[in-house]
Amino acid sequence: MRTVAVFLALCALGGARMLADDWPQARPITIFTEAADRFLRIVPGRSVGDVFGFSGAPKGPYATAEMYVRQPDRSYRFTGAATLVNPVAPVNALLAPDGAFITFDNWHNLGYGKVVAIYRADGTPIKSYTLDDLYRGRDLARVPTSVSSRTWRCAPFFFVAPDGREAYTREFLGGELVFDMRDGSFRYMPGTVKECVVPQPQWDR
Repeated sequence: MRTVAVFLALCALGGARMLADDWPQARPITIFTEAADRFLRIVPGRSVGDVFGFSGAPKGPYATAEMYVRQPDRSYRFTGAATLVNPVAPVNALLAPDGAFITFDNWHNLGYGKVVAIYRADGTPIKSYTLDDLYRGRDLARVPTSVSSRTWRCAPFFFVAPDGREAYTREFLGGELVFDMRDGSFRYMPGTVKECVVPQPQWDR
């Protein structure tokens, strides 16, 4: 498995600055539900000019999500497509049993732009958040920072609950952010952690 070059190891809770970034090219990713009765295909966009730090680069279509549902004959039927909030691609995404889905971060831009976005099964946006929305101006100075990213999430801790109602992700302060997949609201659960491993992009697995 390739790694995101300078996000090599562990992000200390206090957070030393990281110096550079080297990202793999974004590629389409496919995510299945646990029961494999639905899958989501995310196709990268081409609006590099809307990525933080790439001012002046070409702009174009944003990333899109294609939704599919399993049929009685075991084939999958395409049910629709939706434009995502990501100029190129989300870094990670989760699919709930009912088809709702949540995306995290942006290609080359962990911690910038819409870092969380929640969608209904038909792709209708429910809610999206920037890092300032999630932390309300608190603690952001402590986020480990590189040239292009703010590493606020920790791997491998991000998942959708079995009933599909909530999605969880661990964050750099050691706590958990819990997102309601129905209305997009969230709550914070404090915690402690000694180290924070940077999430790998799903297309880099």
